[in-house]
Amino acid sequence: MKAIKKILLYVTKAELIISALAFVVMVVCYFLSVVNRNFIRASMPWTEELALYSMVYMALLGMEVGLRDGTQVCVTALTDKVKGNIIGKILGFISSVILIVFIYEMCSYGISLVSRQMTTGQTTPVMKIPMYLLYASLVISFGISLVSQVLMLIGRLFNIPMDDITRIDDIIDGFIHKQKRDA
Repeated sequence: MKAIKKILLYVTKAELIISALAFVVMVVCYFLSVVNRNFIRASMPWTEELALYSMVYMALLGMEVGLRDGTQVCVTALTDKVKGNIIGKILGFISSVILIVFIYEMCSYGISLVSRQMTTGQTTPVMKIPMYLLYASLVISFGISLVSQVLMLIGRLFNIPMDDITRIDDIIDGFIHKQKRDA
């Protein structure tokens, strides 16, 4: 069962690294765009497009992180009342299964969309990169979400404590402190 936690930890670290890189690209592009608009006044439309695509990747990966650590918006009026008893566990299982089915459908739709875009050869308006690279964000984020939610459900079914995996802030802090120790 330690393998489940190890896989989830690697998935989380990969998500966080990709999200951080997308954030850096987005900030740099918007900074260049503002500097260009106010001082240089040259034509740089690619900065807006690249920032937008970075934001899409970052938001979709952040969605999964939010699902895992429970920071997504949800209505807990009923689940808070039955938390800890058998009805709460059944509701939690049912909601997890529904979420996994939804994520699977979105991933399947994303794969279909990417394959259609690959055949059309459509490119982005400014940078002329293939559109399927933007739509691949759906496949990547929902694929990662599918893997992690299935592993979380397995962990819940076998009563594996997942607190150290679901506390994303602790993982980020540990990752940052490890980088400082290695430096």
